[in-house]
Amino acid sequence: MDQSSDTSSRWTSGPTGQMVTLATAFAGGLLFQHLGVPGGAMSGAVLSVAFMSYFGWATPLGNLLRLTAMAITGMSIGSAIEPAMLRNVASYPASIAIMALCVVAVTGSSMAMSNLVSRWPRPTALLAAVPGSMAYILSVSLSLGADPPRVVIVQMIRVIFLVVLLPIIIVMESDAHLGPIAAMVNDPPLVLLGTAVVSVALGLLFLRWKMGGGMIFGAMIASGVIHATGVATGRVPFEIMLVGQIMIGAWAGSRFAGFDWALFGRTLLASTLAIGTSLVVTFAFATFASQFLGMPFGATLIAYAPGGLEAMIVLALGLGIDPLFVSAHHFSRYFLINLTLPFIIQYLMKREGKSL
Repeated sequence: MDQSSDTSSRWTSGPTGQMVTLATAFAGGLLFQHLGVPGGAMSGAVLSVAFMSYFGWATPLGNLLRLTAMAITGMSIGSAIEPAMLRNVASYPASIAIMALCVVAVTGSSMAMSNLVSRWPRPTALLAAVPGSMAYILSVSLSLGADPPRVVIVQMIRVIFLVVLLPIIIVMESDAHLGPIAAMVNDPPLVLLGTAVVSVALGLLFLRWKMGGGMIFGAMIASGVIHATGVATGRVPFEIMLVGQIMIGAWAGSRFAGFDWALFGRTLLASTLAIGTSLVVTFAFATFASQFLGMPFGATLIAYAPGGLEAMIVLALGLGIDPLFVSAHHFSRYFLINLTLPFIIQYLMKREGKSL
């Protein structure tokens, strides 16, 4: 290996590579935020790091950085929960029931589109179509005889589409720029520190229990309880929220590191059409739920969005949308998929002449 290759390797691997990836994410995120792009901090970070990945310059973030990003984000979301938000909890069961129907419709329509355009095998089309729970979906893709690279491509492109398009759609529909409440009081440093300690502790406990999204979920619950009960009356400072959003964006974008871009090109048409179909179906269900339940359209659209649990909750925070409503729906979707998918997989494996 020549000297230039050695230099490139040092800058695109290990801790140095992670710092370069984070620096790129902050540059892109802050630029988009400055330009007033809806959800710009996260979408700018995702796109800038994904662009780096195309040239092989992005480095996947380590576990410590990912956990830090989720802890900051969970704390920020929890601090936005106010007692007044709890009044909407009565509408959750009906909305979650509609969301469950939406998951079925999104999966079926996306799977049908993949089969129609590219004749993908049924297992691959199914796992690529399921909206979210990607870690679990990938873990079963091999045993089902699916094609993991194609599954990864659709799942990852879906997150990019959602992060970039949903904020723009919501702002256009509302005919206004949505954003965090401008006049908010920050929590004092000692209160912020205490909230951080409790949030991380509960997040680590949830991780030990192997709960999906454990750190962000645990930190959100801890911070939410602290703020909803009035123990803390302020918010996590906006600058810290911004750091969490950019780091989540860097994490999502860095998942394209080492990506097979040739395969990406070959499957782009089928992937885009399948994802586009799922977004149209989601839009229809969100519109119905918004009118039927009297909920804001932006809240139902992000709550019903097909995938990207962490990213969608972060978007809700960045767009000033009730994070409790959105998180309740995405965690419900997560558990719905994990409870039902094994039975569907077993049925398909029997159809394929295999056993668990």
